[in-house]
Amino acid sequence: MTISDWKRAIYALLALPGYLGGAKVQRGLARRWLGEHGGGRPRFVAAFGPSAVAFLLALLLFYLAGRIATYGLFWSGSDPEGTWGGPTLVGAWIVHFFVALGMAVPIFLALRPLTRLQARLLGSSPVMGH
Repeated sequence: MTISDWKRAIYALLALPGYLGGAKVQRGLARRWLGEHGGGRPRFVAAFGPSAVAFLLALLLFYLAGRIATYGLFWSGSDPEGTWGGPTLVGAWIVHFFVALGMAVPIFLALRPLTRLQARLLGSSPVMGH
C-alpha cells in the first residue's frame, strides 16, 4: 500500500462524480491523481462500467479505513466481550485492523488495472518521465 495506491483510490472515488463535469474535469482528475494526460479519443460510455466498479471499491476502502480509525470513539464498552478482539479496546482494534487489511489489500490490487483501464478509455496516457 503505497502513496500511489491511495492516490488511485482517491481518483476512483472522484472519477464517477467527475462525469458530471465532463471531459475536462475527468482529464484533470487523471492528470492530478494518476499522472496521466489526455491524448486519445475519449470513450465515455465504455469508461462508465470501470468507473462505477472502481467507485464502489474505493468507497468500501475509505469506509474501512475510517471505521478502523474511529473504532474506539463510538464504543460504549458496555459489552466488551461481544466485540471481536476480546474485552479490551486494544484487542478489538488489532482484530479489526487485520480484518480490514485483509479486505484493503485486494481492493488496492483491483484498483490498479481498473483505474488504468478507466483512464485509457477516457483518452489519457501516461506522462512521459514518470
